[in-house]
Amino acid sequence: MTQHATPESIRADYDRTVTRIRARQDLSAQARQVSIARAYNKAQEQMAQVQQADTARYNRQRQFLERKLFGNTGDINGSQALSSRDARERAAKLSDAREATAAFERAKRDGDTDFARAIAAHAADQAAMPIMGDAWQPIVQQYAESSPAKADTYNELASMRQPGTGMDFQYVVPSPSELGRLTAAQVTQLASSDLTVYGNDAA
Repeated sequence: MTQHATPESIRADYDRTVTRIRARQDLSAQARQVSIARAYNKAQEQMAQVQQADTARYNRQRQFLERKLFGNTGDINGSQALSSRDARERAAKLSDAREATAAFERAKRDGDTDFARAIAAHAADQAAMPIMGDAWQPIVQQYAESSPAKADTYNELASMRQPGTGMDFQYVVPSPSELGRLTAAQVTQLASSDLTVYGNDAA
């Protein structure tokens, strides 16, 4: 795999390899199937590496944006650090979105910025949960709307999608017809066979 491999380049290399294997007249049906299984497994391994790297970049950027949105700004002294930690601990105990909304409103009214920020951060974690997270989203949005900078950061954060999840199929390697209904374990077993296939076209 090249240093800057992408899902598109991996699929393109894989397609070219499979096309060459299919065109070889010197291969038996077994040798052709084994070669294609090896090409398929190689492409899957490469794709997994790219997805892992993309996911690591996604996580780093998400953590950066979350710190920017919910973290303390500037240096904090000992008492401020304790206040922030206490606020996070209290926010973590909020298990109901309605209760959290009420606590968030009180914190804003009382000028308790640490607690309001901690509740918003906790709400952001809860909002990431499927279906049940919808009730927590308004807290995060209200917190983000408190300043243009926060709103921009929140919009960027909300637009992020973890690579390979949901409807993101870019890391999928198409299974060739030669492998039929074989399971992943069977394909791996086939690719690991002792059969030697000569030629650069054989994966």
